[in-house]
Amino acid sequence: MADLFDYLDWRGDLSFMNSPANEADYYLISKIGCPDLTGIVPEDEQEADLVEVVEAYRAHVGNDSVSLGIATSPLVLDSFYRLPSVPRFRSLMLSGYRRVDNIDNAEQFSALTVQIPDGTRFITFRGTDDNIFAWKENFRMSIIDTIPAQEDALRYLRWAMDAYDGSFIVCGHSKGGNLAVYASSMLPQDLQDRIISVYSFDGPGFREDFLNQEGYRRLLPKLHSLIPQNSIVGLLLSTGKDPEIVTSTCFGARAHDGFTWEVLGTGFVRSEELSSSSAMFKKAMNETLAGMSLEERETFIEDFFQIMTSTGAFTLTDLTEIKLRHALEIAQSLRQDKEVQKFALTLISNYFADFRSKRKR
Repeated sequence: MADLFDYLDWRGDLSFMNSPANEADYYLISKIGCPDLTGIVPEDEQEADLVEVVEAYRAHVGNDSVSLGIATSPLVLDSFYRLPSVPRFRSLMLSGYRRVDNIDNAEQFSALTVQIPDGTRFITFRGTDDNIFAWKENFRMSIIDTIPAQEDALRYLRWAMDAYDGSFIVCGHSKGGNLAVYASSMLPQDLQDRIISVYSFDGPGFREDFLNQEGYRRLLPKLHSLIPQNSIVGLLLSTGKDPEIVTSTCFGARAHDGFTWEVLGTGFVRSEELSSSSAMFKKAMNETLAGMSLEERETFIEDFFQIMTSTGAFTLTDLTEIKLRHALEIAQSLRQDKEVQKFALTLISNYFADFRSKRKR
């Protein structure tokens, strides 16, 4: 099955003038800001050429093996190094790079502005991938009105719209998708009118009160929410509209990585329905959280993630068959909280079934 790297082979020689930007481009552009570009891309509106940025980054990291952390797909760096050699992306201009990592405040944020040759600017927000603690942050969106990264995203988007003229596309993957939607929704209408579209790639949703806000309702026609058929993160909470389901070449948590999504032509291949494990997760999540107070939700989240981290896994990809069995045993031994037990058993059992099914292929 073809992926985004195949897309670069197929259409990489076509300029944005000859072939307008599409959702495959949007995802690739949304991942450019994942490496730490502090000191390489200006924080202000001064622009840096993509080719020079990648060369400077290579010089900065040297010949050492580089990892963007356990929460980021290694294919992100492969893409970052590849884009300058592709005519379609060679002329991208980067600016406004911001990065915040504040453990004490549970604040993780990064943003980048990317301009394509036709003058359109992309505001991209970095997200978190399959890190289990990042999952916990996503779950906590169900009990907190606003997380620090959302406030950062709104400030950044307002800054960008003041610094630059013209139209914008706002996008992000995982938590970055949530930040893109949140920031765009909180703008006044005159600024929202400058947004062409907002793309959330497998990003978590919002609480019901947020979905009823006027700014969010205005944004809905421009909102595109894409999730893989094995989605978990993108099923957290709601976006107020049905997401578009795409096909992934991987199962379980690894399907969260957009570089595993199947590509045909200028976009991702659609799937008719969620996988059985994702459908069960969505059902269990809705049934478990329904009727819970905010205090009960917080206790539930703490207990559930204690089960997951007790396996010694740092990421969902780390959940091998042995670790899944261990988590299942812990969940089955719970007696003090039946809701946690029910949800944990449903999620882990279905993830385990997916794991075994994939291994047999």
